[in-house]
Amino acid sequence: MPTKMRRSLLGYLPVDSPIFRLHPMTRLLFLLIVSAYPMIVRLPELNVAGSIFMLALFKVSKVDLRVIKNYKMAFVNLFFVIAIAYTFFGGYNPDYRVLVELGPVKVCWENLRWAMVVYIQLIFAILIMIFFLSTMRERDIVVGLRALKVPFVLAYMAGLALRSIGLSIIDFNTIREAEKARALDLQALPFSEKVKKFGMYIVPLVALAIRRSDEVSNALDSRGFRFTGLKSGKRTDYILSKYRMTKLDYLVLAGMGVFLVGIVLVSIYTDWLALESSLLYRI
Repeated sequence: MPTKMRRSLLGYLPVDSPIFRLHPMTRLLFLLIVSAYPMIVRLPELNVAGSIFMLALFKVSKVDLRVIKNYKMAFVNLFFVIAIAYTFFGGYNPDYRVLVELGPVKVCWENLRWAMVVYIQLIFAILIMIFFLSTMRERDIVVGLRALKVPFVLAYMAGLALRSIGLSIIDFNTIREAEKARALDLQALPFSEKVKKFGMYIVPLVALAIRRSDEVSNALDSRGFRFTGLKSGKRTDYILSKYRMTKLDYLVLAGMGVFLVGIVLVSIYTDWLALESSLLYRI
């Protein structure tokens, strides 16, 4: 018997996924709280451990790991952008260890080390966002924000904004399929050509995004939807009444909160999470 799937912002997820046992507000707070970890912790070893934890969470939640594969070129491009930025514009100090001299440019170990630290941080943060978008629907986001007492107008606008991300991914895949239908084999192209190709996707994606936003605007207007301000009076949240917080939600929220407070206290009162404690600083 085929598995029933539920649409998320980035694809589809089995309806029996354990993540759906959590209230939408819990999943929304997961993004807000866990996203603070890579911003507070700069120790690359811990950020690598966090990335491994996120991959395990993907597996437990039955999220197709192939969704990460779709962003491999983005990860590669991000690495090159960060490496070039820190190599050419990272500054120079006489105490730095010069690895290679490219004319007037000196490639130093200290600059590359900073590039690796920042890149590992961003990978952790990106995996958190991919997981969030892969397990949430715009309806879940609206419910989560309304459960946090966010005004309906802001909640609905946030839901539409995040939904546009999923639609952009669909448009991107549509463009890729159209290229394949015209016998374009991206796998056979050299790396430099692949990078140029991804840059050329921007124009059609922007055009599709503008057209889709106009369609959404007309659809809302045809249904009599009006933004009446932040204070629009008491509104009955029918969808919100269908969700209930459970012991599991409170346990997950308490665990995330305690872990976050622990990291903050350790960062303030000890040097355990300092960059100087990293193996990269002992090389």
